Amino acid sequence: MTREELLKSLSDAKDMHIVNNRRINSIVKNRAFIHRPPVADVSQCEFDKWLRSDSTIEKVVGSIFYGDLLTLHNKWHNVYLDIYYTFFENQKLTELLEKIDQSEKEKEIEKLTEKMSKIKFKLTTLDEEKIKVLLSDLEKISSQIKSTIESCERKINATSSSLFDKPK
Repeated sequence: MTREELLKSLSDAKDMHIVNNRRINSIVKNRAFIHRPPVADVSQCEFDKWLRSDSTIEKVVGSIFYGDLLTLHNKWHNVYLDIYYTFFENQKLTELLEKIDQSEKEKEIEKLTEKMSKIKFKLTTLDEEKIKVLLSDLEKISSQIKSTIESCERKINATSSSLFDKPK
């Protein structure tokens, strides 16, 4: 992996977490699935797959930063799982998401996504309080992830080019 590829992947990961937090907040605010919820299972998350896919990452950023990224990312998914299973899990949603994942036709995906946006959920006052705390926790963890990624980016920029693949 080249320095540029590694920096781009980290930047994409940082952006992805920002987008996922916005999606979750939007779903909660609107009480409807106007956006597809992020992947709940950490092992299905593209960032986790990428992070574990190439030993260059750990070699370049070091085991402490690498371990922090893994730990924080798992922590984020654990909090998100709590939100997902407490507030979002819904048989209709699950069925629609499976159909969307299995469909290869763009028109069908659009129709299914439109149906998904009509699925509403209600929150009790107690649920409101619980979700506020969970969203706050998610935001704090995301800030830590962002900060760790930025530290990794600085480390990558300061690392000798001999640890990277040569650009093609």
